[in-house]
Parts: sequence; structure tokens; C-alpha cells
Amino acid sequence: MVAVLDIRDLSVAYGRNVVLRDISLSVKPGEVVALIGPNGAGKTTLIRAVSGVITKRQGSIFMGDRDLSKLSPYQRARILAVVPQARQLGGAFSVEQTVLMGRTAYMNWLGQAGEEDHEQVRFAMEKTNTSHLANRRIAELSGGEQQRVFLARALAQDTPALLLDEPTTHLDLKHQTSFLSLVHQLTRENDLTVLMALHDLNQVSIYADRVALLLEGQMKAVGTPQEVLTEEMISDVYQTPVQVFSHPKHKFPLIFPDQRGLN
Repeated sequence: MVAVLDIRDLSVAYGRNVVLRDISLSVKPGEVVALIGPNGAGKTTLIRAVSGVITKRQGSIFMGDRDLSKLSPYQRARILAVVPQARQLGGAFSVEQTVLMGRTAYMNWLGQAGEEDHEQVRFAMEKTNTSHLANRRIAELSGGEQQRVFLARALAQDTPALLLDEPTTHLDLKHQTSFLSLVHQLTRENDLTVLMALHDLNQVSIYADRVALLLEGQMKAVGTPQEVLTEEMISDVYQTPVQVFSHPKHKFPLIFPDQRGLN
């Protein structure tokens, strides 16, 4: 299934508190769209609403011609896979067992994995360079290794769309770069539809095809990194002065605090 993720006039509320209002956004196959915005802007809420973890107040979410709100959890799990925030985990599951959990929606009614399931797990672990970790326990892994395992689990679901909620949080620079480069590569190779919440604006500039800027639960801007990551826009939304420079070779914008405005 190759299809556009189409979010239309989406609103989400917790009681009387509206946290997302009239959000519309489309993500195409082979494209990484990054969600950015200050803390509390609604990035995680939007990811959770698309994944079905929380209920929308109004609007619709389609994958191609399929209304996700009308699908069962198992049907949805064949369309969307979620990579959560990086974190250290305990637990006795092995890496291979953890990745196999991504095949739950495909297993028979007894919960038994077939050869196709195991083949998809092998493929996902090979793509994420986690095959050598197969028999290790999740609790024994570093944060970067755990995050690659979560990506492998999502790939094992064999879905056309990936949702990533600040997946590089708590990772060091090496593992952040490695992880985002891998996501970008897999998006291109497998024509995935990727919606990813990120904090680091320079990483957004490098790895995202388009940027969706949220502020107080509303969509402030959508466009290429060059269109959205401007001095005026970022300084206004984040309430801190910044300077934006063009990378001398690759031409993507680089964002730095404006020391002149901090003195």
C-alpha cells in the first residue's frame, strides 16, 4: 500500500481544554515531514491522535482512501507503526522477541508467528543493523541500540507509514545522527510516509523534506525547511532571537541563538 497520510481539520480536546485546533496536513510516500514547535505546542498529541491512542474531537485522518477512525486496532497496526521516544528500558525480552512484537497484527488467532513473520523480522533487523543483538536482553542495550530496536520493530510491522515521537531524545550526537540518517535512508528505499516530531531544528533542516510548525495547538506554517526555518518565524514562535545561515555547501538553513539579542 502506497498512499498519502491526510489529516483534515483535526481537533483534539482533553475535557474542555482544546489542545489541537483545525489541523490539516498531508504527508506523501517517500517524504519525511517534521513536526516542530515549543514545548506544549501539540506535537506529541498530534502523533498520538494519528496513531489512535487518543480520540479526536472532530476532523478526519485518512491513509489513502481508508478512514483510520473506522479501522480496528489490528487493521490500523498494518498501516501505521510508531517509534516512541528514546529511553532506557528494563525487561527480560530479547531483541529478537521485541522486534517480533511488530508482527502481532499478522499472527494467527493463537498468536503464533509463521515463516513470513520471521522473515520480516530478519529483514528489519538487517536494515537497522541489530541482527548481532538478536539474543541480547533489551535491558542490556544502550539508548542508541534500544532505539534502533524500536525502529526494527516498526519496520517489522511492514506498514506504509511511520510515526516517530521525538525519537532522538536522550541520545548522544553520534546516535542521533546515525538514527536519523537511517530513517531518511529507509524512507527513500521503501517509499515510506514518515511523520516525525523533533526538537533539534538543525536536524530538522538536514533530514526533513518539509516542516510543520505548531504553536499552541494550531498550525503556524507548513513548507520546506528554507520556507519555515526563517529568523523571523523561529524567533517569533520560540520567543528567542535566532540567526539563520545557509550551509555553504548543502544550502540548508542552520539556526543559532542570536547573541546580539541576548546581551
